[in-house]
Amino acid sequence: MSEKMVRRRSSAFEVQMETLEENKTKESTESKASKESGSVSEGLEQFGEDTDFHGLKRVFRRDYTLLRRTFWLFFFLAGLTGFIANTVDRLSYYLQYPHSSELDVMYDMELEFPAVTICNMNSYRLSALTDVDILHFGEKLHILDENRRLIHPEYYNQSWVDWVHGINWTELAANDDEENFDVLEFIRRTGHQLEDMILLCSWKGQHCGPENFTSVFTHFGICYTFNADHSYKYVSRKAGAGNGLKLYINIEEEEYLTSDVLAGQDAGLKMVIHAQEEPPFVKELGFGVLPGDHHFIAIQKKYVHNLVPPWGNCYEGKLKYYSHYSVPACRIECETDTIVKECGCKLAEMPGNTSVCLGHMYMGCAYPALEEVEHSDLCSCQNPCDMTTYRRDISSVRLRDTTLDIIAENNPQVKRETLSRDNLLVLNIYYEELCYETIRQIKAYSIPALLSDIGGQMGLFIGASVLTLLHVIEAVGAVVGGKFLKTTKQGRVSTTRVQSLK
Repeated sequence: MSEKMVRRRSSAFEVQMETLEENKTKESTESKASKESGSVSEGLEQFGEDTDFHGLKRVFRRDYTLLRRTFWLFFFLAGLTGFIANTVDRLSYYLQYPHSSELDVMYDMELEFPAVTICNMNSYRLSALTDVDILHFGEKLHILDENRRLIHPEYYNQSWVDWVHGINWTELAANDDEENFDVLEFIRRTGHQLEDMILLCSWKGQHCGPENFTSVFTHFGICYTFNADHSYKYVSRKAGAGNGLKLYINIEEEEYLTSDVLAGQDAGLKMVIHAQEEPPFVKELGFGVLPGDHHFIAIQKKYVHNLVPPWGNCYEGKLKYYSHYSVPACRIECETDTIVKECGCKLAEMPGNTSVCLGHMYMGCAYPALEEVEHSDLCSCQNPCDMTTYRRDISSVRLRDTTLDIIAENNPQVKRETLSRDNLLVLNIYYEELCYETIRQIKAYSIPALLSDIGGQMGLFIGASVLTLLHVIEAVGAVVGGKFLKTTKQGRVSTTRVQSLK
C-alpha cells in the first residue's frame, strides 16, 4: 500500500471520529438540559406540595384536573394582587410620616413660678436726658428736628424747654467725642429705674423688692425680670391670687417723650411671662397693661413635646449665644446676625461680643435694619422639640383713690400728693389651677404597626406568614444553589479533559 493511500485513510478516520465526538457532545448537552429542566420542574412541584400558601398548593396537585388547577391559580394570583395593592397602600401611608397629638392634664402638689419681665412703654426718661444725650439721640428720638429745634415744645414743661433752648449746640458738638459716648450707660441711666417704678411688691403675701428683680436689656431699653435667677426657684403650692406675685407700679407718664420710637404714643407697661431659660422677647411677644386698673393675670402652665422630622418639624439644634434653644432666642440671635452683617455693630440689647453701635449708626442703621427684619419673613424660627409656655387669662377692674392711701402707708418714701391714679397700675399674677397641660406629638404609624398590617394582609389574602416567606427563600436558594454547583462541577470536568488532551 502506498504512502498516499495511508494518509487518505487516516484523514477519513479523523473526520469520522470528530463527527462522532460532536454527536456525543450534542446528545450530552440535550440530556443535561433535559435533566436540568426536569430538576427545576420537580423542584417547583415539590415546593408546591410542601408550601403553606393557601391555594398555591392546589395549583401543583397532580390529581387535580387542568381546569381545577387553573381555577386555583386564578384565585391565588387575585389574592396576591390584593396583598401587593394593600401593602403598597400601607407603605405609602407610612412614608407620609403621620403623627397625632396626645393631650393630658397633670396635677401636682407644687409648680415652679415662671419668670415675669416688665418694660415701660417709654424707653428714655425726659428728666434723665443730658445735653450730650440729646446731641446724639435727640433727632432720632423725635425731640429735635434737623436744625436742633424742639419739635413739640408745647408737650414739655416750660423749665425743660428753656433749658434746651439755652444749649449752645455748636460749641457742644465741637467739644464732643462720639467714640467715648457709652450707649449702654445712656440706656441704663435714662431708662425708668426699678426703685421708682415698683412702689410695692409682695410674693405670697411676703414683702419683696428690687433685690428680687434682675435688669435686662430689650428692644424697650432697660427692663426688669422677676424670678430670673436660675439658682433659686419660686414655687406655688396653692392656686389663687394670694399665692402669687403682686406689684404696685408707677409708669411715670410725666417722664414720657412725645413720641417714643418704639412705643409711639402708648402709655403703660408691656410684659411677658416666660420660662427662666428663655430670653424675654417683649416687643414682639409681650402683652400690654394700661394704668388706672388692677389687672388679675391667671396663668396656666403648658408643656409641649414636638416630633423631629420627618414626623414633625421641631428643631433640636444649638445656638451661638444661648445654651437653650427657643423661638425667642433664635429670633434674637438671627436679628443680631442680620444687623451685625449690615451695620458692623449691634444694638445694646443684643448678645455677642460685637461692639455696640455709636449714636449715628444706632438710629441711622441698626434700628432701620431691625424694623426691616420685623416686617419681613426673615428670622422665622422653627419650634423647639420641648417647650414650656404659659397661657394667661386677664381680667381688670378700675383702681380707686384708696389705692393711693395703701401705697403711701406701706412705702414711706412715697408721698400721697405725688401719686396719681392715672399713673398707677396693680398686677396680680398667679396660677389659676395647680396643674399643667401636656401636649405630645406621637407617631401615628410606626414600624411595628406597618409590619403588623403587612402581616395581616399577607395572612388574609395569600395565607402566608414570615415562615412561609422563609420557605420560599429556601426553595429558591436550593434551585439556584443546585445550578451553581452543577455549573462549577462541569467547569472543573471540562478543565480536566482539556488538560488530559493536552
